[in-house]
Amino acid sequence: MADPIDQFSAAEAIAAERVFDVLAGLNSEQVARVLAQVEAKLALDDGAPLFARGIAGPLGKLTCDAKTKIDEVTRDLWLQQCAARGQDTAGALRDCIYVMVHGKTYRQMVLEKFNHDAKRIDALVQLIGPFGAPEFLGGRQ
Repeated sequence: MADPIDQFSAAEAIAAERVFDVLAGLNSEQVARVLAQVEAKLALDDGAPLFARGIAGPLGKLTCDAKTKIDEVTRDLWLQQCAARGQDTAGALRDCIYVMVHGKTYRQMVLEKFNHDAKRIDALVQLIGPFGAPEFLGGRQ
């Protein structure tokens, strides 16, 4: 397999060499933290979704990371699958984990929670009548 730096453009190779020089004095844990921070900063700048940052899920707030390493062929197939589903890789990985653990995807669980909450609100409206601010009652009081 070719060295990944050989596949870079000239500008990318220069940037990579500078990054290597800057990170040379750090241990692997420090490098991982720095690169994770850089990746998060770049993702924020691009407006790309981050993996479960402060998202409240059906079972509570999503705060735990789930990361893994895979081979290049599998990664390419994974990216194709995600693109075909119109889903980012973090969402697809989250769905895989939820299917393995709960038997349904995260998106299904969110939809079920949303439907449950809507039915609960409808039941409350039937039981006690409309509630909310008077301006939203549409003349019904």
